[in-house]
Amino acid sequence: MGEFDLLAELTARLASAERLDEVIDTVLHTVVKLDFDSVWVAVLDEETGNLATLAEIIEGVDTTHETPTMRALDPRQPIGVSFRERRMISIADPDSLYIIEGDDAPVPPNQMGLLRVPHEHLRGHPFACGPLLGSRGQPVGALGLSSYRGNQPIPDALFSQGLVRAFIDHLGIALERALQRGKLDAILAKTQAAIVRDARLAAVGELAATVAHDLNNLSGIALLAVGVGLRSPADAVDMLPRIERANRAIGEHVARLQRVARSSSNDTETADLQQIVDDILMMMAPALREQSIEVDSDAGRPEMPRVRCDAVVVHQVVLNLLINAKDALGQVPPERRRIEIRLHEGGGMVRLIIADSGPGIAPEVLKQLFKRIYTTRDSSHQGLAMASAYTALEQFGGQIAARNALHGGAVFEVTLVAAPASTPAPPPLPPPPPKSIEPTRRGRILAVDDDPDIVDVIRAHLESIGYEVVTATDPARAIDAATSQAFDLVLCDLGMPKHSGLDVCRSLREADYRGKLVLMTGWDTETLRADRQECDMLLKKPFEGADLVHMIDTLLRR
Repeated sequence: MGEFDLLAELTARLASAERLDEVIDTVLHTVVKLDFDSVWVAVLDEETGNLATLAEIIEGVDTTHETPTMRALDPRQPIGVSFRERRMISIADPDSLYIIEGDDAPVPPNQMGLLRVPHEHLRGHPFACGPLLGSRGQPVGALGLSSYRGNQPIPDALFSQGLVRAFIDHLGIALERALQRGKLDAILAKTQAAIVRDARLAAVGELAATVAHDLNNLSGIALLAVGVGLRSPADAVDMLPRIERANRAIGEHVARLQRVARSSSNDTETADLQQIVDDILMMMAPALREQSIEVDSDAGRPEMPRVRCDAVVVHQVVLNLLINAKDALGQVPPERRRIEIRLHEGGGMVRLIIADSGPGIAPEVLKQLFKRIYTTRDSSHQGLAMASAYTALEQFGGQIAARNALHGGAVFEVTLVAAPASTPAPPPLPPPPPKSIEPTRRGRILAVDDDPDIVDVIRAHLESIGYEVVTATDPARAIDAATSQAFDLVLCDLGMPKHSGLDVCRSLREADYRGKLVLMTGWDTETLRADRQECDMLLKKPFEGADLVHMIDTLLRR
């Protein structure tokens, strides 16, 4: 290949290289054609002045990870001289260099040195090294070349004109561009994460308002039923099932909102798409009803496989698609407001289709919908940019597409990879068989909660079946009691002022408490898995008396 053709190829390859790995590939491809068999490329850390090796290939052997960090302005070494003089330095005899054994080791006056590792890599072969300069003449990295034409000394003239000079100049600018691209990508990733986080908070806040509507209704039912039950024992017996149903529904609503609001996922491999759609639809139901929006969903069909994706990402995408559909339907008459949701499985993929009967997506908007940080919402209601959803799904092999339906309305299709069927988890312990409550149990239990009503009810329930129960509403007093008295089990609330339930558990373990520890919590237990080592079991509020007794019986092996 002639010099002109090689220069044209080199220019084209470096001009198209956008990432560091592409730049390095071009370097390794080019140096051999320039008659070198060994090369070292490093990037300059502007803050520390250190040179971090990107690649070092010595006559076909990759020694990148063996190469120590060098200081660009180290006056003891050729690289420091080259940076100070802004030019390539050629060393005809590396054995004439003093071997530096440590970072701060002195070098004899009027002599240059070289760290032992690169000295051993060079094996006495002549080499040259110098700075790589960016578009404004500023150093951005360093280059080392060796093994020239059978290990001949490298002529200084190579670095003043011709192909090698052009290669060094192009390489500096390409390295600068790749570094800037990396920084921009990092900034963009942080920006998009902030957009997603803010949009998620706004969406969860919108859902919380609708959930509050249902919670108020359910609480009202329970309070009215209590009022009726206070009239007589017969009325109390009649009202108890209604109170129980209302409280169960409240617990289910809270659990759904906690799953959607979860800021991180402990299971980053798979997600239950059906449950996510069902949760969000249930919570949006009041808002959808108020806007006369009819929902046709098959999310309750026979079980679909889980999908390969972080559950938080799927929550984020589905939630925002449904909120966008609801907002779009505000632009059409009530009798035409409809959302259709379909789930399909096939070919190892699961598809979620959300279609609305709104005005559709304007052609100019549809073209830009998945461009970075694009949204059509006004500043009072900033939504999740569709590009953020697109990027998030891509990381898991998923896709999102949009189109307008033939008869009007927007259609969004989310495609996710189906996860392989996993080994089913062992079934939970069966509930205890129905039996009369008799004082047959033995054991001492410490119940701790800053709400005195909770510990009083727990004590009343457990003492009626034979357990001896001591209560505490102050964490410090609970620790004193558990370390000075014998208890078989400590039942402690997680969220308490000054000292959390985790603090209590840790203090008891440090004090060599040998009994069982149970944490009660109204928070989402999925987010507390990392803290399970602090206790023997987590008990999710609200719970029934039978659940509490069964858990204690299981831990104490009754």
